[in-house]
Amino acid sequence: MRTWKFLAAAALVAGLCMPALAQDQNQSPHATNSGTQAALQSDNTRDNAGSITTAEQEFVTQAAQGDRAEVDLANLALQKSNNPDVRQFAQRMIDDHTQNQEQVNSLASKLSITPPSEVSAEQKENRDGLQSLSGEQFDRAYARLMLLDHRKEVNEFKREHQLAKNSDLKQYVDQTLPVLEEHAQLAAQLNSKVVRGGS
Repeated sequence: MRTWKFLAAAALVAGLCMPALAQDQNQSPHATNSGTQAALQSDNTRDNAGSITTAEQEFVTQAAQGDRAEVDLANLALQKSNNPDVRQFAQRMIDDHTQNQEQVNSLASKLSITPPSEVSAEQKENRDGLQSLSGEQFDRAYARLMLLDHRKEVNEFKREHQLAKNSDLKQYVDQTLPVLEEHAQLAAQLNSKVVRGGS
């Protein structure tokens, strides 16, 4: 009789434990799947931050060409202009865009992008056009080109600031955009002085 009561009690305990065990077994795969999904999402986030799109590659290439072109044109301005405002602006362009070029080349290397060794065809055409001018004609043309170029660059960097996914690229854009915005303001001042005869 005692044996029967013991077996009955054991069966009752087992019956109470089985639903809890079954529930734990059912929840375990779900918890594991949730953990796996979270890990995959984290990996995807890191991949998106570290990868770079074709459009972003083109932006880096064009930014490098822009710096090279600005330095080339500024050197030309120092050779051809006697206007102190033009020369001061040109020297500022050499200083800042040389530094920008080092930064974008470093970014390109980190992203496995080969920096361009030449400016674009349009930039070469602009330089050739300035090369044929002298005196006040050169000063006005250079000032006007600097205003247009820097306004264009500011707009392109603002757009990339909104679109860029790569973390290194976003950091570069955030660092460079304020410099270009200041250049656009300086170019507007120079254009006003030179084109309107303010100096």
